[in-house]
Amino acid sequence: MNRVRVTLLGHASLLVELEGATCLMDPVLQDPFEEGVVVSCPRRTIDVGALPPIDLLVVSHRHPDHFDLPSLARVDRSVDAICPADPLIAYALAKLGFASVHPVHPMAPISSADFELYPTRSELASIPEMGVVFHDRSGTVWNQVDTPLADGTIAEVRGRFGAPDVLLAMHASQNFEFFESLSAVFPFQTHARNLETAMRIGPRVVVPASAGFRFCGEHEWLNAFLFPISRDRFATDLRRLMPDLDVTLMDPGDVLEVGDGEVEHHRAASSVARTESDDTARLRFDPSATVPALVDSNPDGYSTDQLERAVTEVEHDIGRWAMSSRRDTVVDAYTRHGVRYRIGVVFPDGLERWHAIDFSTAPPCPRDGSRDPPDADLVHRITASALTGWVDYTRSFFSVRACSRRYGSAYTLARVGDDVLVEPQPLPDLLMYYLLRVRPGAEVSARTEVDRQLERLGVR
Repeated sequence: MNRVRVTLLGHASLLVELEGATCLMDPVLQDPFEEGVVVSCPRRTIDVGALPPIDLLVVSHRHPDHFDLPSLARVDRSVDAICPADPLIAYALAKLGFASVHPVHPMAPISSADFELYPTRSELASIPEMGVVFHDRSGTVWNQVDTPLADGTIAEVRGRFGAPDVLLAMHASQNFEFFESLSAVFPFQTHARNLETAMRIGPRVVVPASAGFRFCGEHEWLNAFLFPISRDRFATDLRRLMPDLDVTLMDPGDVLEVGDGEVEHHRAASSVARTESDDTARLRFDPSATVPALVDSNPDGYSTDQLERAVTEVEHDIGRWAMSSRRDTVVDAYTRHGVRYRIGVVFPDGLERWHAIDFSTAPPCPRDGSRDPPDADLVHRITASALTGWVDYTRSFFSVRACSRRYGSAYTLARVGDDVLVEPQPLPDLLMYYLLRVRPGAEVSARTEVDRQLERLGVR
């Protein structure tokens, strides 16, 4: 009797065995990953040689904990590769030598005589991303991945397949806003939305999924701030709301078998993945924890001259751009609000150099120095080595976030009779905006980062 088999390899990496096809989704096959910043949690071991022959490779989106080039380089290039309509993913897969790359659109089925894959849309996505429904005659598994779902999407899936047997549910709501504010609050509304989504889908079994990693090494301190909703909390709350719903936790190496209207959970049943230890306690949310001082350990070993040259170039270029960009919407917003902006760069010797731009003057006035930095409405402090790697495209925005501190107090002030209105004014961080959107080469920076990774893998 045929049965769908779903094996958790760790974090968001899944092996899905259907009638007629074996699928590998979002493979991350080694630790650490995401440029050495994170590891799988629970801690695991992967035996890549034990993977069965793969027919379909699925990449859900470009974030590096799902789109891992070193792992993709270990997959047989003859497989059919399925991805969202994202030119960056398609480009990287082609460069790696995958001969059959199929960018697909949400809600457009991928069918054969024996099985169907159904990409599902993501609401509020800033990049192309998709969840996937895996279906054959024995059962239906919906991997939501990181995709918020609208009621219309849920209705379309249920109309096509009925209630799925298994929902691999989005649940964690990583608090990446911490990098913007250095404050950690519990995401009440997001938690409610994720619970409501699972309830509306109404599967036989829910698995809190796609959130099995933790920060490691010098980034370990972030774990106390970025994971407010554990898988245990999500499971407990969902059971409170729907006592009859089966909610189960999967560890690396666990296998779900779906067939004949039943879902069986086999713990530690995989020969590919194995849980070494349950270290999820290291993810315990504690917003009262200490944020460490910003220190540059210079992990890439830049020379003092390299750091000085890169930092000076950025300071010069961003100041010149700010003074001359009359039609840029962000510069216009900074000017209208008279924002005082400051960049502080911390060097390996502990010295901090600052560069300020005062948008309350016309034109904006840049200032540089090493002592007595001026007051500022918005501040971005970053280590010199992180900034150097970022501008050189050897490090991505994802891997430098923990090496920076950003905060701000920009607001609008108004008097209405005897009342005073003080309204926070959310503005994009100027350094990030410049490097990601404006700096020459920014439009191809993601591809440049991919090319650098491919070079390290020996792919040209």
